[in-house]
Amino acid sequence: MRTFLYLIFVLLPVAAQAGDLLRLYDMAQRNDAAFNTAQHVRDVALESEPAARALLLPQLGASYDMTFNDSDTTVSYTDPTLNIPVTLNRSNHGTDRSLSVSLSQPLFNLEAWRRLQQAGEQTALAQLSYRASEQALLLRVAKAYFALLSANDGLRSATAEKDALRRQLDLAQQNLEIGSSSFTDVQDVQVRYDLSLASELDADQALTEASAALEEITKEPLSHIDEERVRVVPLAGTEPPAPRLAALREDFPLPAPQPADVEQWVANATIGNLDVTSALLNFNVAARGIDVAKARYLPTLGAKLAYSDFKTASGSFPTESNGAAVTVGLSVPLYSGGSVRSAVRAAEALRDQRLSEYDGAQRLVERNTRSAFKGVLTGAARTRAYQRAVASSRSALEASQTGLEIGTRSAIDVLDAQQQRYRAERDYERSRYDYLLSILKLKAAAGSLSQHDLAEVDALLVSR
Repeated sequence: MRTFLYLIFVLLPVAAQAGDLLRLYDMAQRNDAAFNTAQHVRDVALESEPAARALLLPQLGASYDMTFNDSDTTVSYTDPTLNIPVTLNRSNHGTDRSLSVSLSQPLFNLEAWRRLQQAGEQTALAQLSYRASEQALLLRVAKAYFALLSANDGLRSATAEKDALRRQLDLAQQNLEIGSSSFTDVQDVQVRYDLSLASELDADQALTEASAALEEITKEPLSHIDEERVRVVPLAGTEPPAPRLAALREDFPLPAPQPADVEQWVANATIGNLDVTSALLNFNVAARGIDVAKARYLPTLGAKLAYSDFKTASGSFPTESNGAAVTVGLSVPLYSGGSVRSAVRAAEALRDQRLSEYDGAQRLVERNTRSAFKGVLTGAARTRAYQRAVASSRSALEASQTGLEIGTRSAIDVLDAQQQRYRAERDYERSRYDYLLSILKLKAAAGSLSQHDLAEVDALLVSR
């Protein structure tokens, strides 16, 4: 499903690419807290299979004890025959040594085998969850960067609109002084200018928040909670320079999704969507859990080989012995208070829960895929409409300015046309970002979003 992002890329003329998206994604892979957490969660889950396999492998153990004895014992009693007191003294001196080595091997333990099978499913689930976190990070980086671009465009547009209204206000005040405009006209321009100041402040705040959101994903994490960091403090009266953002080029096409059939996208998503596959693996793990619980009804069989070497030099009779022994043991569970049956019922309930979650995941991904597919189509149409609206608004502003000069339009008409132009430009810029995000969301819904797709979007950005 190498889709329409590739078509967009090959249809573009060569231009200087910025590389910002790939650079930010590379930083996010190293520094994003949520992604790092997902990596650690995966690493923990990957150890479940070796831990389960260890229960089926031989267990070897050894111990060695050395005891130093140095004691004297005195026993006093009365001889019942002679009726005289008797005192016995005994010394206990010497060193006792004991060496033992044992090797045990499970011969039949169905519960351990079932746990190993379950751990294999859990390992696959861990890898899939990590892959899903990669896709989520791709989307978050793209969304945060486009939000930053949109906020930057909004601030630039708000500033341009404010400056234009400032000029209109100066002109209205001059016309008032010479009597060619009324006080009402000046007040109307003043109101619009004051509102533009508030809009510029809002746009500046939005840019600050968008920058902070992107920095949250990409900034370096703390190695230690008490780590000291060197911070550069700007000089008084100065501000750090604003970052130069790569712009989205004007001339990229807006193709429809390929394939153009939404049902094929839904079918692909049902098979390839990572959330659906994760839900299926969760169901398989829960189903294995029933087998694990039922295996506790069965006996276990094990063998043990032991060697011991014992030597004592203390006591009345020094002893020395050594030898090996082989033991085969069978353990049969008879009654455990109903705990096994309870575990089986709990495992069956968990399996049914996972089955419902799998069904819900399929329904959700179908809805999201259809919505994303429609979003791409609507986004392309909306972008074209806003593009035409920008051209129309500029023509309307020029016509209003000409009409004002010849007396067929009022200053209010010019102000209305001017605000309409800036609003159309902001909507057009925002619609282009939304269109590209819809493409990425559609590919994520189908489970095919990768870093290559981000690189193709990055090719649409050019350095300012």
